[in-house]
Amino acid sequence: MALKRSAAALVRNGQYILQSSRRSSSLARFQYCELPNKSHVHVRGPDSVKFLNGLVTSKLLPTYVKKKLTTISVEEEDGIESENVEQFDMTKGNWGLFNEAGEFGPFLSRFGTYTGLLNSKGRLLTDAIIYPVPLLIDSGPARKYPEFLVEVDRSISDKIEKIFDSHTLVSKVKSHLVPDQKLRTWHVSIGFPQMAGLEENPWINNLMTPLEALKTRESSLSFAQHLLATFFAGAEDKIVAAFIDARYNSTLFNDPHAPQVFRIITRAETTDLSKSFNPQGFPFDFAIEAVTPHHARCQRFESGLIDGLEDFRPETLLPLELNFDFLPNAVSFDKGCYVGQELTARTFSTGILRKRAVPVKIENSHFLQGAGFEKYPAILVEKESNGDQVEPSPQPLSPFSSSVIPRKQRRQRPAGSLLCFEGDRGIAILRSEYFQSAFTDAVDRPTFRVELPDTDARVTIVPQVPQWYEEWLEQEEQNE
Repeated sequence: MALKRSAAALVRNGQYILQSSRRSSSLARFQYCELPNKSHVHVRGPDSVKFLNGLVTSKLLPTYVKKKLTTISVEEEDGIESENVEQFDMTKGNWGLFNEAGEFGPFLSRFGTYTGLLNSKGRLLTDAIIYPVPLLIDSGPARKYPEFLVEVDRSISDKIEKIFDSHTLVSKVKSHLVPDQKLRTWHVSIGFPQMAGLEENPWINNLMTPLEALKTRESSLSFAQHLLATFFAGAEDKIVAAFIDARYNSTLFNDPHAPQVFRIITRAETTDLSKSFNPQGFPFDFAIEAVTPHHARCQRFESGLIDGLEDFRPETLLPLELNFDFLPNAVSFDKGCYVGQELTARTFSTGILRKRAVPVKIENSHFLQGAGFEKYPAILVEKESNGDQVEPSPQPLSPFSSSVIPRKQRRQRPAGSLLCFEGDRGIAILRSEYFQSAFTDAVDRPTFRVELPDTDARVTIVPQVPQWYEEWLEQEEQNE
């Protein structure tokens, strides 16, 4: 879903210039850490875009549209246009990635996109990031065919490789699992100084807006070259691929001081990404801070984002339960057939989705450490203590007997499940019937808890308002 913006990028001599309304004495911040549990499947060949388009939830081909739940070619339907994205043959040339939705319609990018792979029943097998590679093209062989890296958790990489192999059939595509010692994956967060009176986050005007205006291979390549030269001058060749994490777009709109989050892939010989960081043309200095994967995970959880199988179990959740429909270009509903498409399309079209992932704060989270849950721990609603809940009366054994048989207490229906946590932050699946009271009712807000087996420890779950809540409310009103 495209986000609304109020300003366009400042362009000077064909380059995108970062604006700063005033100088600040405070430092900008470059935070980074290596993510050690990521693996990559390399996909290359004339049919690689069509191949991936049939396996993932995102729409990667502008020349396909949905018609009566089937996939048709644009040549078979009169009057269909790709909304000003330059027409191209994805079997020839390394164009980058097609993105279905942006402020100015579809756009092309040399940066990655977040997506998912489903099983045949529509359950999320794993989330993934697809990167066009190499990020910068400077040689003839690199321009010949589409080429991608598909990033998944190391624990499922062998399975994904086998799935890709089984779907190759006669497609003109080659795929293989890249040895783990070949590449490194880095989490990066870049924040600018907190200037007084700043009303709009600088990343919106200087990164998001120009990125979503790219319509040609040349402009997307030029944009990628300029961005790397801005932050990694002299070390551009060390970066294999990059992902501008659009999942944080809502955070940027709500917070003018929020940092932009990136995912960067380098070759294994880059053991410290900060040594490649070389910002150019800024009127302030950067503080460089090495953080831990724990810090990066907590940052994700504050925005209600999962990432990888450390955060959920494969084949247990629908992509829409993890809010893929509120993440830019993470799922498409008009691309036609792909693995797991039928249930996803039906869920979207009916509007019936009874639970969603929300960010939570956790009180006494240390009690959860080492609890060893076999399933997602259930989240229960704290019972009222004012006597409003009355126990059912026992029923007589028979009309001719004074003895009674005690009635079993009805088991409380869980309000949701706790998916994952890190410190006092986490992600929970919460039933939508609790949204209004949890997010807007300060007086009668329910108390949620997780019960631990064989202990009286109390763990309280406090749902936080998700970034997508207002949009969800609008959709609910339309569905009524």
